Amino acid sequence: MGELTRHLAALLTGADSKLRSLIDKEVNAHVREVWTPTAANFWTRVSGAYRQKIWCDLLDLKDDHPTATTFAKLKKAEQAERLEKLFSDPAFREAHGVTDKQAERIAKWFPEEVK
Repeated sequence: MGELTRHLAALLTGADSKLRSLIDKEVNAHVREVWTPTAANFWTRVSGAYRQKIWCDLLDLKDDHPTATTFAKLKKAEQAERLEKLFSDPAFREAHGVTDKQAERIAKWFPEEVK
C-alpha cells in the first residue's frame, strides 16, 4: 500500500521534491520486501549490457574476469535465468561464492531507473 501511495504521489502535478521527499519519508516503502527481479518481470526486458553490468557490479567482477566473460557469452534467456537465481536461490549463490557483503547488496538492489 505504501508503494502504491508513493507512486500515486509522484503523479501529483506541481508537486516539488520537498513534498515527494516528505511522502517517501512518511510511507517508508521498501519495494524489495514485495518485489524481486525475475527473468519474466525484469531481466528479459533490459539490455544485455545492463544485465552484464549488474552481474559484475553485484559480484564485484571486473569485465575481463572469467565469470564475467562467460556470463557475457550466454544467451539472453540464460543470463536472465542466472540473474534470477542470484536473487532467489541460496544454493546458486553458494556455488558462486557470494560473500555476505555481496548478499546484502543483492538483497537491497533496486533498479536506479525506477527509483
